[in-house]
Amino acid sequence: MSHQPGILAEGARRVWRYQRVLWWLVAINYVLAGFATAPVSLRMGGVADHSLHSQRLVNGFDLSAFLELAANPEVSLWSHFTDSFLFALIFFVFALFLTGGILEAYRVDRKLTTREFFQACGGFFWRWVRLLIFMLIVLTPIAILASRINKWSGTLSEDAPQEKLGFWIEVVGLLLVVFLLMAVRLWFDMAQIHVVAEDEGVVRRSLVRAFKLTVRNFGSLFWLYFRIGFLAWLALGVGILIWSQIPGEHARVSFLLFEVILLWWTGTRLWQRAGETVWCQRHIAVTAVAPVGPEPVAMPVGSLPGTTEQLEQQTFASDSTDGVIGENTPE
Repeated sequence: MSHQPGILAEGARRVWRYQRVLWWLVAINYVLAGFATAPVSLRMGGVADHSLHSQRLVNGFDLSAFLELAANPEVSLWSHFTDSFLFALIFFVFALFLTGGILEAYRVDRKLTTREFFQACGGFFWRWVRLLIFMLIVLTPIAILASRINKWSGTLSEDAPQEKLGFWIEVVGLLLVVFLLMAVRLWFDMAQIHVVAEDEGVVRRSLVRAFKLTVRNFGSLFWLYFRIGFLAWLALGVGILIWSQIPGEHARVSFLLFEVILLWWTGTRLWQRAGETVWCQRHIAVTAVAPVGPEPVAMPVGSLPGTTEQLEQQTFASDSTDGVIGENTPE
């Protein structure tokens, strides 16, 4: 539960212990980004190298100069959007494929062999695809809500007697949509953890149990998720602020800065997954009870998950009466 200290620290320790996944993700992202931007870079360089406006981009970032360059028929910037999207999709599928091995490594809290890691990746991949389809279905009404709020705020901005009413409606609506998106993502994170812990083949069952678990413990789970996410956004804001002060001739410094930001963002996402896994294991340690005599007796923390053998004996399903993650209580 949330009163147990050290969940963030333990999650960070597990990410650090299996940090090679982080480096692989960043490296693959870098390579695919290079392929995605190469055609545009060549076209833009061929035009900008002979333009007097290029200094407005070399020595800083001038939005008007960039838009003017992007509109040049010889650059045709937006015509390569499909190619860039394709490489982004490849990275997304690659990251989705690795999720099973990552969660398994965090669950057992040890370094998996290459065979064990990729066996977990392949074993859970199609279950992730099915969960993704369910997630898109759940996100559809949220997207509709966001569109309605945006349209409503625009109407109020033009017709309402208060000039800023539409603006505040849009701000409140945006915060609501962001909150719903974070809650849905947290719910499906917990469903993935349940699938891995139970080796559940029916993802609908994992979704139902994860939903019950998330609703009953929403405060502690969301606070865990929010804190790490806030650190990611804070680092992005600070990075952009620093980047805006870097002279244009120091392009390598800017490149290094954004690589550090990318590394931190990827690391915080893994930190969230590791923290959620630790939270679940500690939640089992607090709530799981064994019937001994006339009254249930709480199980000692030391006898609960942390190794592969212990986790295989511990179920991970939400009980409809006491909120335990598991249909069966370990004896």
